Amino acid sequence: MKNKFIYLFYLILSNLNIDRFFLNIQKYRAKILNLLPNFDIGDNVRIYRNVNISRHSKLKIGENTIIKENCIIGGNIIIGKNTQILSNTKLDGTGMLIIGDNTHIGRDNDIFSHYHDITKKDILVNNSIEIEQKTIIGNNVMVYSRVGIMGGVTIEDNCAIAYGSVVTKNCEKNCIYAGVPAKKIGERV
Repeated sequence: MKNKFIYLFYLILSNLNIDRFFLNIQKYRAKILNLLPNFDIGDNVRIYRNVNISRHSKLKIGENTIIKENCIIGGNIIIGKNTQILSNTKLDGTGMLIIGDNTHIGRDNDIFSHYHDITKKDILVNNSIEIEQKTIIGNNVMVYSRVGIMGGVTIEDNCAIAYGSVVTKNCEKNCIYAGVPAKKIGERV
């Protein structure tokens, strides 16, 4: 019962439009979440307004990380330190999602850690089996806006993913990817 009350208090604080009046309200939201079991929130984490975090998640966030408005977060997720996740991004940790240190996730992104097996035509798509996968985004990665990252993908350290790309396969270290599906278009030197 105590955990439900703590989560309810977080939801109330999350939905109040008081950020411009209380300078540290983003830090208080993070501290409240840290009171819940399965949540490990580092120092100086800032969670902005209307961030929907599932109460049943297992969430670890490193210090100095920022999560901007209207994000949806759920499942088994580890986010490194000094990372920024901008507005309207969805983080799905159904399998497991790991995001490294000093990484920038732009606006309006969808990052998955599962897929539905729709290969059997005799099974209705609504009844398809959900396959959990581990998705990894490395350190110092730049994911621009409106990017889709499919389940089971590993994006290695120092990569950049261009605006509007859909990442369906692993991305090599120090490379730039763009397109649908995303393909290597250059290297970071």
